[in-house]
Amino acid sequence: MIQRLFAPISRPEAPPPWGLAAALSGMVAAFAAILIGSTLALMVYCGAPENAAYCQALNFRLPPAVSLAAWTLGAALTIVFVFVTRRKPAERAALRLGPIRASVFWVLLISVGLAVTLDVITLRITSPLVAEPELQSFKALPAGPLDWALALVFMVVAQPAAEELVFRGLLLPALRQAVGPWPGYLLNAVLYAVFHLLAYPPIAQDLNGLWYGALLPLVGGLVFGALRLHTGSTRAAILGHAAFGLFAVLKLAALG
Repeated sequence: MIQRLFAPISRPEAPPPWGLAAALSGMVAAFAAILIGSTLALMVYCGAPENAAYCQALNFRLPPAVSLAAWTLGAALTIVFVFVTRRKPAERAALRLGPIRASVFWVLLISVGLAVTLDVITLRITSPLVAEPELQSFKALPAGPLDWALALVFMVVAQPAAEELVFRGLLLPALRQAVGPWPGYLLNAVLYAVFHLLAYPPIAQDLNGLWYGALLPLVGGLVFGALRLHTGSTRAAILGHAAFGLFAVLKLAALG
């Protein structure tokens, strides 16, 4: 049973038609896209005279809708970057966006089950239970229907598509080819956690911040990487990531 579970991770794949440097450039581009979106949002929102005093009082912390719109723009730019730079048929095929060799229902069910399990573990490690870093502004600032709608768009659609295209579509096969199947799988999850910590730094600087900012994304990277390798499809990793994102939004709503 255990051997069957880990076999797809140990099994080598055909090398992708791009090198490690090109794959890493996708990660850099994704981070740059987040910075571009955030900078534009900060300039537009805080540049308006009626918002200047508000931004200064909150140390330029943007309202939820503005931050989420900025990150959604960054995710859209990342998706465009991947498809523009990987235009050849062989490159599109190597992104593994084709059919999933598994039931979509089971992919979603396993992903939701793992998300719930991680929250149960979180309750044993941190206190109290808080939202993911991308959604923590909901606790600091008032949120309305637009904020919740953008939270769903970003957490369930934009972020899963952009990050899985980069980390499991581009980077995972390149890392496994460069350093080996298992080291590449683990390094992919580490780079994903570092990316999350830098792109969406948690408000808290204690154990809660470390857990939500770095350790949970590390586990998420392992889960999404395993989905990609077990099913042979990056689309499965996108679906699993979307399930995690939906659970995060529902948890935030349950936290009140």
